[in-house]
Amino acid sequence: MRIFGLLLGVLGIWAASEVYLHGTGGAFGGAFARFAGESATEQDGRSLGLRAGESVGRAHDEADARRERMLAE
Repeated sequence: MRIFGLLLGVLGIWAASEVYLHGTGGAFGGAFARFAGESATEQDGRSLGLRAGESVGRAHDEADARRERMLAE
């Protein structure tokens, strides 16, 4: 019986992390969206880490471009 409790706990943590990362509209294809009063959203498949990494990369590129403009003047 303990293994079932442990498995249930692991599944609960996994489900909670999916909702945390993708929101109720995006987690599990929007299965929890109706409970939160939202509609299912279309996801592009990128994880939170990939989206954050791309945002940081864009910020670095913008800073480099600003620095190059300032040095050119």
